[in-house]
Amino acid sequence: MVPDNLRAALLAVTFGSLLVCSSVVTGAAVASQQPTPEQSVQTTQSSADGNDSSAPDGDAVVETFRDRFASIETVVMTVETDMQLNDDQSRTTEQRLWADYENNRIRIERESNGTETVTVRNESKTVIYNADENTVSTFDNTGSVGSRTMVNGILNNTELTYETTERLDGEQTYRLSVTPNESAMAGPDSVETTLWIDTETYFPEKFHSVSDSENFDYEITGEFRNVTVNEAIPDSRFEIDVPDDAEKPDYASNMETYDSLTAVEDGTDHTVPDPDVPDAYSFTEATVFNSSDHHSVSLRYESDDGDTIRVSASGAMEFDEDERDSFETVVVNGHSAYYTEFEFGGNTTSSLMVTCGDTTYTVYGDLSKSETIDIAESLDCE
Repeated sequence: MVPDNLRAALLAVTFGSLLVCSSVVTGAAVASQQPTPEQSVQTTQSSADGNDSSAPDGDAVVETFRDRFASIETVVMTVETDMQLNDDQSRTTEQRLWADYENNRIRIERESNGTETVTVRNESKTVIYNADENTVSTFDNTGSVGSRTMVNGILNNTELTYETTERLDGEQTYRLSVTPNESAMAGPDSVETTLWIDTETYFPEKFHSVSDSENFDYEITGEFRNVTVNEAIPDSRFEIDVPDDAEKPDYASNMETYDSLTAVEDGTDHTVPDPDVPDAYSFTEATVFNSSDHHSVSLRYESDDGDTIRVSASGAMEFDEDERDSFETVVVNGHSAYYTEFEFGGNTTSSLMVTCGDTTYTVYGDLSKSETIDIAESLDCE
């Protein structure tokens, strides 16, 4: 079983991806491909008012909507969201996105609660610049950032159901319900998600999602504006000018990345995992994090197909009874280990944590349950 807070987080990730990619169009033209916010209030009117003479074929609506996803090569759009967490936290976000999936390039300009960040990512690097703090973080990328990651993940990980025809701001839309697959969102959480798509373009206009669980509640509303699809995006959109005096943020100053196992073993005094991973996977990088109250060493492996495995070692972590009850307990070399899995992008993502003495090991990746346990048992966890 996935714990409540993790399950809710997974839903947020799943529908957050829907926010970024399913929202990929409202059919509006964008001058010079610069998305700009439009202030409007949307009202909903049901087809029960008698404005629609006939109901569409619901299965055909869903199929057409999915087909539109599969055709996305580039997209430019603005997404505005309002999110309420546990009735006492709120966050308003405006996100302007330029995505060139064919060339593995993404630019995101994000404003949230007074903080502005710019993220530019391509097939090799990700650069994140926080203008308010004048900080910059740079990361190496090893996998594709193409449309397969976002779009197919949404299509494979949710069930879409046609409900009715409704009007938003006087425009006709189809209202769909969006349900995460049970394999991805196991557990008793109450989740209600609704998506409105244009009846002519079949592109999203708005979504609303509510989650109610024992430990984590949220309500999120998103609106999609100023969108163009499958038009060329200038190369300059994927360039970023960072001031020379920009500094690393505090968390980034605590991280070091290594491109070989020898280098990480020489560069840290902490435990470095030595896992036996399947032959299809090769080591790509190691990350070491050190702070006054936490340290970890994480190794990343990748297959030729783009599947990944991460094996980490950190200081011993304690699990309270509620957390233990929420995971499936398995045995690794005589130790109680805690296992969970979910489906995303058509793949099974597994996670296992086991504590041996003063070290907690984590195995996470595109693995089956048996493969995950085998890797954990190959670690120095006696």
